[in-house]
Amino acid sequence: VSPRFPRFSTFLLFSLLALVALPAPVAALSLQFQDSGLSTQNIDVFGPDGEYIETVNTSSVLQVNGTDGPYTLKLRPALVNQDPGTLLQDLLNLLKNNVLIIALILVGIFVLARRR
Repeated sequence: VSPRFPRFSTFLLFSLLALVALPAPVAALSLQFQDSGLSTQNIDVFGPDGEYIETVNTSSVLQVNGTDGPYTLKLRPALVNQDPGTLLQDLLNLLKNNVLIIALILVGIFVLARRR
């Protein structure tokens, strides 16, 4: 066995891996925002050079051409119309339902603070 054989086989293996690992262009991408945990919001889509493409809702599906380059997605803030009294009642319910966990966390913090 000549010493050139391992070099040649290594070169051949590397060439095959490089050929297989070449990136393939993506024709079309579809993005869905339903499972992302976002509330109902509008999303502005901008192209690679900053041009405005379209506005979509988080409940819709966005279709873009994957070969056109990086896109910028801008989330528009959504107004939340919730009564402050309801927010306070929700906070009180959260505290009542998790009083044991909150008490254990506070005791742990006090114990750690006292040791120092």
